[in-house]
Amino acid sequence: MSFVSVRKLILSILAFFALLPFSFSKNISVSILGGEDLNNFSITIKRGSYSLKLDKKVYNLSVGNRVIIEHGQYASIGDSIRFKITSFKMIGDDYVNHFEVSLGMRSITYDDHLYVQMYKNQIRLINEVDLDRYVAGVVEGEAGYNLPLEYYKLQAILCRTYALKNLDRHSKDGFDLCDKVHCQVYHKKCKQNDIIKATASTSGLVVVDHDLELINTTFHSNCGGQTCNSEDVWITPVSYLRSVKDSFCHFSPHYLWEKKISQKDFITVFTQNKPVDSLKRQSLVSFCQDTARCPNKNLHSIHLTKVRSALDLKSTYFSVEKQGSNLTLYGKGFGHGVGLCQEGGMEMARRSYSYVDILKYYYTKVFIVNQRALLFFKEE
Repeated sequence: MSFVSVRKLILSILAFFALLPFSFSKNISVSILGGEDLNNFSITIKRGSYSLKLDKKVYNLSVGNRVIIEHGQYASIGDSIRFKITSFKMIGDDYVNHFEVSLGMRSITYDDHLYVQMYKNQIRLINEVDLDRYVAGVVEGEAGYNLPLEYYKLQAILCRTYALKNLDRHSKDGFDLCDKVHCQVYHKKCKQNDIIKATASTSGLVVVDHDLELINTTFHSNCGGQTCNSEDVWITPVSYLRSVKDSFCHFSPHYLWEKKISQKDFITVFTQNKPVDSLKRQSLVSFCQDTARCPNKNLHSIHLTKVRSALDLKSTYFSVEKQGSNLTLYGKGFGHGVGLCQEGGMEMARRSYSYVDILKYYYTKVFIVNQRALLFFKEE
């Protein structure tokens, strides 16, 4: 049997396992509230019970018990227990455990366990959390509220795939992922039942390419009617990140935009204040992308992504219209344009497309498999 035939057989078996209803349990460590002032705050048990482990001592905490952090150095439990912080762990003892971090007027609730550490003379918080509970929290932050269940399923699979593909991103820092856009935005525990349900029903499911490698599950708000090839934005071609026409996002909030700018400011991006001849000037102020996105990823040797950054544009999909000494940029879409168009995917879900349909519309020749089965085949 040829290698190609074996690979097809493995993909078929993995696709079959993806249909079976079993969960994939795994904890990951996420740095939370980085960059916040953590000199004075409190941690309150909201559900379940916890064991606070400090050196060789263990303190039992129940609902309502509070740990107070003061001056970035000391912690106290009730009136009688006070200690200087080096590090301590709060391990949830029940099946469901929640704790709340209160910072000034804000209170944020998280699932599962918490590690409090001194790192470079500052307090660092690490949430050790079940993967699916983490995924649900990310989906709530990325997707928002009142969307079809199929879209939440899709977003859960994409967020899970991303997390597992990038688990070593902060290995040198002593945790798996951060809670910022550098990894995935993770604000708090998920409160929406539909998202929790969607995450549970897709537990263990991830997306792979033909080589059984987890894909880069990139997404953006709105593609403006056409997604980009990966090399249009990030230089390197990726087989599953191919440009597709998208009519589903046309009536979404971020489909159209416009921005007014002076000719001088626009041309300066390309010339860096050097003289420019009239032919080049005319070419710049009449730039047009009416029929296709990224027909040429460069505009006078300047990559469109750099133009977008320099002018703070919503996307690289725009055309220029001259109006006296000023210009109006008429644009489409919001974001880099590669992979899933979120607003297009939401509309597909509203029209009763399944999460599989949506995934395969935006990502070329990819496969949904069960992570546990995938690990088995890779070990073999």
